[in-house]
Amino acid sequence: MGLAAKLYSFVVIRGFKVWVSYKTQVALNFISWTIPVFLYYFIGLTFGASKMSAAIASNYSYTAFATVGIAFQGYFSSAVATLAGRIRNEELIGTLEYQMAAPLRPMSLMFYSTVWGFVINSISTVTVLAIGYGLGIKYIINPLSTFVVLLLYMVSIIGLNLISGAVVLIVKQGNPVALFTSVATNILGNVVFPVSILPTWLKDMSYALSLTWALDGLRKAMLSGEGLGSMINDLVILSILSVIYIIIGIWLTNYAFKRILEQGTVHMY
Repeated sequence: MGLAAKLYSFVVIRGFKVWVSYKTQVALNFISWTIPVFLYYFIGLTFGASKMSAAIASNYSYTAFATVGIAFQGYFSSAVATLAGRIRNEELIGTLEYQMAAPLRPMSLMFYSTVWGFVINSISTVTVLAIGYGLGIKYIINPLSTFVVLLLYMVSIIGLNLISGAVVLIVKQGNPVALFTSVATNILGNVVFPVSILPTWLKDMSYALSLTWALDGLRKAMLSGEGLGSMINDLVILSILSVIYIIIGIWLTNYAFKRILEQGTVHMY
């Protein structure tokens, strides 16, 4: 089976067709993507001239700041939870053993299982950015800068996906990685308020997240049209974090599969 066939199987058959078959879930997904944009839009209208806007210190509004943050934060949190949830679901219904018996290496299985998370979050991102445009946000997009930042960001997400999935394979129930990325990133990830207003000890934690640097670069590239030269610091740190995440993710994934195979706990949940 070639690369295109594998992607089709995981994205279209196993991902999209299953997703659209649950009409209520699709509707709820779009509602959950839409509500936060309007929420922070009205917050921006109410507190537009407050300390929050002053802390942004840029030529775009708080609503634009929050919209870009909401649009791209989903890759960091939901994508991680998607892979972990999928592995957990396979454990519960007893199909993980069959997947591991398929002609796919463990790393390939984990990689292809992450692809649908990127697709569904891309739909979310486009929806949120479109709503923001409808609310009056002016995008001044530098295509090259946006592409480079997104590419590095996606690499870091792959690493986090591998880490999250490996943790589920090992601990079975409970996933601290998914919990952290889905909850703490809203506070620490530069999503709906700037890192500059955080206490020093929280800033240090925020700087360890690729999301913080990715959002900073994406806002510069999409709201101000800045080139790569003006975001060298963001790109360098984002690159370093991406490499660290990937190395840890690959090592932990190999360890997790080796452990559950040696202990014979593939079928356990």
